Amino acid sequence: MPEIIHAQDTDWPRVREIRLRALSADPYAFGQSWETESAYPDSVWQERVAESAWFLALEEGDPIGVVTTRHEADSPEEERELQAMWVQADFRKSGVARELADSVFEWAANDGASVVTLYVSPSNPAVKMYEALGFTDTGDRWTVSEDDPKSAWIKMARPL
Repeated sequence: MPEIIHAQDTDWPRVREIRLRALSADPYAFGQSWETESAYPDSVWQERVAESAWFLALEEGDPIGVVTTRHEADSPEEERELQAMWVQADFRKSGVARELADSVFEWAANDGASVVTLYVSPSNPAVKMYEALGFTDTGDRWTVSEDDPKSAWIKMARPL
């Protein structure tokens, strides 16, 4: 099983590497694009790592999975949001996603949360994995594009 680490400020290059690889490999799984994020200066990546809890799955020191979590300013105090989960294709269905999610659950509980939420496209195959991790549909939706009502992402929640 790969090693799971909580990324520290100095790990921002590895966070950038795996995040850009995720955006390149699965561009429709995220609400952002490789073109946008690849243009971010180093200072933005450093800020992103400092402002959120990032967890990396490492295989022989190389990142093969990533997830981040944080408290969003417009969310209830007891809620933390799981974001940007991705596992390299050849490591999927191996337990890496569960290990990354468990790291988020532990961090969120220690940070005072009682629930972890996420947003996911209804067409994303990861919906089944999130359900297996104990997430359920809250009925809330996030409209990704005002021009496309079908673009609404599902909000899911998992109590801690």
